[in-house]
Amino acid sequence: VGIEGGCARQARLTFAMARHAVVDLTQVFNTPPSAEPVDRLPAAALARLKAALAVVELPGVAAGVVDGKLAEVRRSYEPYVAALSRFLLLPLPEWDYETGHRDNWQSTGWGRRTSLPPADHF
Repeated sequence: VGIEGGCARQARLTFAMARHAVVDLTQVFNTPPSAEPVDRLPAAALARLKAALAVVELPGVAAGVVDGKLAEVRRSYEPYVAALSRFLLLPLPEWDYETGHRDNWQSTGWGRRTSLPPADHF
């Protein structure tokens, strides 16, 4: 959404594959797509997301191109993800990033971390 160039094709293929997997899983579990999925990206969260993207100067973000395209992309998969979430009893995460929260790969099941700090992959 809003990014063109070398990575755009890969992003489209990755999204298509992930969406196809989600649709297939809803068929396997016989869970039809949700008619009224919960909006996990309210206007305030969308504004924060666009502000964060504008900082890195992604083309199309400041011009408002993202809103329509993002809504279109989300409509193509969110009903299926919502259905799987209810069926598998796995709540969907919010779109907002929690600061101070460590990713699961940055900790262990025993509560100890290695002496070396994890590399920042992002």
